Amino acid sequence: MFIPIFFVATGFLIDPVVFFRSIAQHFALTAGIILALLIGKWVAAEIAVRAFKYSHAARMTMWSLTLPQVAATLAAALVAYDIFNPAGQRLLDGHLLNAVLVMMLTTSILGPILTERFAPLLLQESAQPIARENQKASARETQTEDLSERGASDGVDR
Repeated sequence: MFIPIFFVATGFLIDPVVFFRSIAQHFALTAGIILALLIGKWVAAEIAVRAFKYSHAARMTMWSLTLPQVAATLAAALVAYDIFNPAGQRLLDGHLLNAVLVMMLTTSILGPILTERFAPLLLQESAQPIARENQKASARETQTEDLSERGASDGVDR
């Protein structure tokens, strides 16, 4: 419920014509910010996977869960946009603010979609060791029963 309200409230801050013109003129900036976020989050997930020996599915789920950048990013961007340096220039100009807004929109959509794709793989992975353990336990029970039957038949033959 927060995200739709957030985007409606943020939408009131945006002049659509200026917003889209800014994104078109500074597409490399916008794409660079989004790409840097995606790669940075993936690297962080990869470090955690290697440090704790997690699986590929765990890495991808971790990565997708950390992608959405909304509340703190918006707060920091708006504060930086409202602050002026001693020369009277904004700390964050309108082009960069628009790029940050596109990043927030992109990651808040991409994160849940990727999580929906990768989380079931994590569940499947965690179920596999349990299934293997059940198979091993079943095999041990069968071996025990076979040994018991042999022991009983050995006792009868004597």
